[in-house]
Amino acid sequence: MEIKAFIVDSFTNEPFKGNPAGVCLLDKEIEEKLMQSIATEFNLSETAFVLKSDLPKNHYGIRYFTPTVEIDFCGHATLAATKALISETNLDHIQFTTHKGLELSATKEENSVLMNFPLYDTENYATSDKLLDAFGIKKPISSQFAKALDMLIIEVESKEALLAIKPDFQEAIKSSDTIKELVVTTKSEDNEFDFYSRCFCPWIGINEDPVTGASHSVLAKYWEQKLNKQELSAYQLSKRGGYLNLKITSPSTLEVRSNACIVFKGSLKI
Repeated sequence: MEIKAFIVDSFTNEPFKGNPAGVCLLDKEIEEKLMQSIATEFNLSETAFVLKSDLPKNHYGIRYFTPTVEIDFCGHATLAATKALISETNLDHIQFTTHKGLELSATKEENSVLMNFPLYDTENYATSDKLLDAFGIKKPISSQFAKALDMLIIEVESKEALLAIKPDFQEAIKSSDTIKELVVTTKSEDNEFDFYSRCFCPWIGINEDPVTGASHSVLAKYWEQKLNKQELSAYQLSKRGGYLNLKITSPSTLEVRSNACIVFKGSLKI
């Protein structure tokens, strides 16, 4: 069996920036165990598996695997899958349904891809000293938890404080059994972006995720409420870095504009 395979750098206009994702375009269903083995082989933060559905021609099923587990939703792998499909078909608009029934869409634009993501609420969260110590976070401004994604959002005082974070990932894993992702964020003091963030996911096998689409489905509403803005520009301050332009279109929906670069195309022989 041969499977079309790609590596795509998401949330960037430059190769080797942004967040790399594996993409496999399937001709038929394959077993979960094989998908997990392929994702482990790619060893990227996520690998997306895309299969044409029985619905209209632009509709696909999509599943996401880290090197260790399947997850429900991944923004950068959705963008990567869109870029791969656009390169292989004549489609300008693509509909996805995730393994959990979440409906997503993506549209090719002149110099970007427009995606429609869900938007998630948060609630106040009492962050333990053990977790804060594991990440070296001092003087957090706010802690919010998005139960839908098991994602904790912590705001810190400055870009410098955000860049200074140097986690002890083994201690981080032991500090919580309810969190899957920790996103640390801060308001921007420059005119280029509205806010910055970093995303840490040692609980699901990813120490620091380079650029995280799903986290912005939480951050957008968080910063909308703080900045009173429905259109926001964001930059994730990982070593690779990446940008997202966000527009809240309803209390539960978010438009995300960015781009991606295909850096590898080939086939898996299994």
